[in-house]
Amino acid sequence: MKIKIFALIMIVMILFAGCGSDSGNVSPSPTQSNAVNPGNDEKKPDVEEKSKYYFDFNGTAIYMNDVAKPVLDALGEPMHYFESPSCAFQGMDRVYTYNGFELYTYTDGDDETEYVFTVVFMNDGVETKEGITLGNKLEDVVSKYGDGYVQEGDKYTYTDANTTLSFMFENDEVIDVSYNLILN
Repeated sequence: MKIKIFALIMIVMILFAGCGSDSGNVSPSPTQSNAVNPGNDEKKPDVEEKSKYYFDFNGTAIYMNDVAKPVLDALGEPMHYFESPSCAFQGMDRVYTYNGFELYTYTDGDDETEYVFTVVFMNDGVETKEGITLGNKLEDVVSKYGDGYVQEGDKYTYTDANTTLSFMFENDEVIDVSYNLILN
């Protein structure tokens, strides 16, 4: 439990670190470790390829970079809500806390439309659609997802289309699961 609280505090601190107005540069969150700053003038494609990695919560499919409103409407009232000016985008970052996970969204520029950016598991009450949750073993993850991961220390990351699915391990047990938007 202490590890999860520490991880949550670190994610929030890093997410909002570097939000000064002096340089215009941004510091990516830990979920953006391989992401490129989206502060360019590229438009979102009209049709974006759907990733095979998405979070399904009670029948609501949550894909990265989808418009968040239908997802938020389906999920209902969050237990907690937080927003602040974005360090990684030109708009606002918002965090919606639900039972077992957090949903991060962003707006980009003057467009107030929210897009799904990250989903982070908070406890073992939620699982991937393949059945992996906090506390599973590395062998469970590899048996479900295969060996097509990239390993960085104790972090194993699977990538498809615009999404990474990352598992962090400690003592061979999953301590963190996150779905993350890959920024181009």
